[in-house]
Amino acid sequence: MKKFFLHVALIALASGLCTSLHAEPVLAAHPGLKEKNLDADDMKAVLLGKRVTLGDTRVIIIIAKTGDAQEAFLKDHVGMTTSQFQTHWRRLFMTGGGSAPKVVETEADACKLAAETPGAITVADSAAVTNGLISLGK
Repeated sequence: MKKFFLHVALIALASGLCTSLHAEPVLAAHPGLKEKNLDADDMKAVLLGKRVTLGDTRVIIIIAKTGDAQEAFLKDHVGMTTSQFQTHWRRLFMTGGGSAPKVVETEADACKLAAETPGAITVADSAAVTNGLISLGK
């Protein structure tokens, strides 16, 4: 009987972990940004460099080299993979159309840097939006 309850407990724990691993990706930001809610068009405009400020603060985009939440968010909101997004920004940068996003190794690194950098935004798993970050939208 103890084994049965142990198995049930392990299955419940594993189910909870799997659910938390698949939290929804969001656009996260430094809490100093004045605009707290962006619609899909605003998020796309900011991510593509067509809108460079939120309120009176210049936006700094931080992305990870790779990441599941980032990949899903960019596909859904911008219609690009991470690689295509980086190419878009390289092209803008080379033609003088904007400042390239800061690129870090992992989504966790992006969240940490965004929390420390005024005006910073990043794409993160909604479960990671804690400790100094706010969600601007899904």
